[in-house]
Amino acid sequence: MLDIPRALLVALYRAAVEGAAPFPRTREAVAEWITAHRHAFGAETRVHCIALGKAAPSMAAGATRAIEDAGFALAGGVVVCAHAGGSEVPPALTVVVGDHPVPGPGSLDASDAIASAVHDVAPSDVVFVLLSGGTTSLAAGPVAALSHAVGNADRAQAHIANLAETLLESGLAIHEMNAIRRRVLRWGAGRLAVALDARGASHIPVFAISDVIGDDPAVVGSGPCSPDSLDDASFLALVDAHGVRSGLERDMGEFLGVLGAGGVPSVPPSDHPAFARVSYRFVARNSDAVEALSNAARSAGVDRVIVQPEPLAGDAAALGDALARRAIGIARTLEQGERALFVAGGEPVVHLRDTFERAWQEGEADDASLAADESGFEPLARTAGDIIPLQSSTDEPMRGGRMQLLALTASLALEQLASQGNRDAWRITMLAAGTDGRDGPTDAAGAIVDAVVPSRARRAGRDPERDALTGRSHYPLDAAAALVRPGPTGTNVMDVVAILIEG
Repeated sequence: MLDIPRALLVALYRAAVEGAAPFPRTREAVAEWITAHRHAFGAETRVHCIALGKAAPSMAAGATRAIEDAGFALAGGVVVCAHAGGSEVPPALTVVVGDHPVPGPGSLDASDAIASAVHDVAPSDVVFVLLSGGTTSLAAGPVAALSHAVGNADRAQAHIANLAETLLESGLAIHEMNAIRRRVLRWGAGRLAVALDARGASHIPVFAISDVIGDDPAVVGSGPCSPDSLDDASFLALVDAHGVRSGLERDMGEFLGVLGAGGVPSVPPSDHPAFARVSYRFVARNSDAVEALSNAARSAGVDRVIVQPEPLAGDAAALGDALARRAIGIARTLEQGERALFVAGGEPVVHLRDTFERAWQEGEADDASLAADESGFEPLARTAGDIIPLQSSTDEPMRGGRMQLLALTASLALEQLASQGNRDAWRITMLAAGTDGRDGPTDAAGAIVDAVVPSRARRAGRDPERDALTGRSHYPLDAAAALVRPGPTGTNVMDVVAILIEG
């Protein structure tokens, strides 16, 4: 039998992704820039394209179409992306696959490929820079000073990877993580613009798809063409947040100026002449995906579409619980037969609960430890009547992402309410998914859940409460057939949440 709520939510997710489609939006924006800057193109002017991030192939294809339609040929450039294959990348561009979410050898190669593309730029050339989510990791390579400090680029890259892992586990928001990472990245904090300026580029138009709350150019991709606005004191305070300092390797801590007597790594000054050559435009944002999803819901006949204006931020687990309660409140206001959809977008973070996991391993935690905080929901008691032994082993690798954790905790809250006699809980189905098609280091964008998902997971041998607490949200959602696996979407404008409430 067709699962109508799930089918509708899958269709709405596709509409959200299409609303932030890179190709048409980049083509239109680049065409408008060329029209307004015809004076920038002389007889000897060559055009280059440097496209970085998960949406780089589609953005490069869109930009190239606009460039060719305007009568110019592409002289060269590079595309740094997350997946190989596909025919959309113009043959004039070199394609390099970096590593994500933790940079590795592929990212170091990508960093070198960018350097080669920069070297090909000649005075008076125009260089289009296209940025999208994932750039920070995919194009990550160490600044020369870090390589010199630790001996060579390969060792420096290992420190870059360790820093990324430390920050991903810290619970810092993406703008905070990138504020730290751009200090040590070869192309972060405006260094790409400075390098292009040194080659004589006359114009550096930047077109970006924002994957960060607030749409700050210095945060998107760690700001390859944007100055770093964070002063040294604020930087040092940030490194101390969430225990980041204690998780750093000594060499990295010394280079960042938080261990030993060294100073904070320098960045190009905000008044560097390179930034006068840069123009910046966002071609797609999270709000575009939210708007497209909302419009598709109205077209599908949903009676009430409620859009949350504030972006989703903060702890993903707490948000899942809060959104479930928000949906219950909406359900109480519906008329007979009326359907409503609550829509929100943003990018929560995941806080790993290491202390709880250690307590569980040592036998010091029980079901009472799972009592939720401000949610007010008491956890369901587990009994010895489970058909299959629960499998949430601490030997399993942690697997999941912010949307999977949010979805799982929401389903646990709905299950709890349903067990307490709240009939509205059975009327709620939630989609929580990343627009790039990949939530964390998994093959899923997120999940579609309801009050039944936790019991399905238990019958398959999972312990969803413990999985939620120990960074293993992927497993129970997979066991309950709740995951959404669209594959790479070609865009990345953070996450969307859509909650369908049946009348």
